[in-house]
Amino acid sequence: MALYALVSAGGSPGVTTSALALTLGWPSQVILAECDPSGGDILAGLFAGHVPATRGLLNLALDAGRGADVASRGLWPQLIELDDARQRLLLAGISDPRQGAGLALAWPALATAFSSLPADVIADCGRLDAGEGPLPVITAASAVVLVLRPSLRQVARARSRIEMLGQLLGGLQRVTLLLLDGDGTHSPREVSKTLGVPVTGTLPYDRKTAGVLSDGAGSRRSLQARPLLRAAVVTGRALRGPAGGTAPGPGLAPSDFTPTDFAPSDFTPTDFTPTDFTPTDFTPTDFAPPGRARPGRAAGPGPGPGP
Repeated sequence: MALYALVSAGGSPGVTTSALALTLGWPSQVILAECDPSGGDILAGLFAGHVPATRGLLNLALDAGRGADVASRGLWPQLIELDDARQRLLLAGISDPRQGAGLALAWPALATAFSSLPADVIADCGRLDAGEGPLPVITAASAVVLVLRPSLRQVARARSRIEMLGQLLGGLQRVTLLLLDGDGTHSPREVSKTLGVPVTGTLPYDRKTAGVLSDGAGSRRSLQARPLLRAAVVTGRALRGPAGGTAPGPGLAPSDFTPTDFAPSDFTPTDFTPTDFTPTDFTPTDFAPPGRARPGRAAGPGPGPGP
């Protein structure tokens, strides 16, 4: 299936909330992978600390040290279900940004593993910076989505990131924009013309729903009927339409990268261990995201491909 990388130009535009909204509205089985080297937010946010950080990206990185095939097999036990149908799954990110340097050796194998799964993968890659972070994941993606608000400040930040993506991917054919409405002053057409890449969708300002997704705050009833999730469904279909099931376009492949491109060579994934930052006496059964979900369980050993 296809890999989709979400990035930002900085300035806290809401990449993780957008990625989570897209995941909950995605038209097929999908895995949300928190690849932001500064750390994951969903366990402490959406799950409000009810699920301990005992599995996720850092554990998978240890498997990736033995190759992409091992990482592909080891991924499923590291996932957390977001619904009972196992159509929306979470690979939780690191809980300490100091662990990020230890992932440098694993990114190429992780990128290959994500691209070969029987489910789509939405990778929340956080802020795009030169020479840092999950660049192999970005280059392996069928589509790279730059998330920003249509404001002058955000568009100015995005200019250099668009140039970086063009160099990294060998062109801008796979780059698209996702706009977050609310405090912007420019239309999608103006932003697209200025940055030279198309706008795939716009997510509306929906404070209550964003509060649930980012901080676990407020009522979780009827999330699918709210403006943010409805718009995410439309955007997800638009993204998956041209990219779903296709191979990445021209550009650098994960194998073109070496660990020294990203981080000091004296770091390895084994330098760090996962830490539980949440109490273990909580249970997730009182949490109910969209539909009939009771999340928080391990996804199990098999892929369980969707329709």
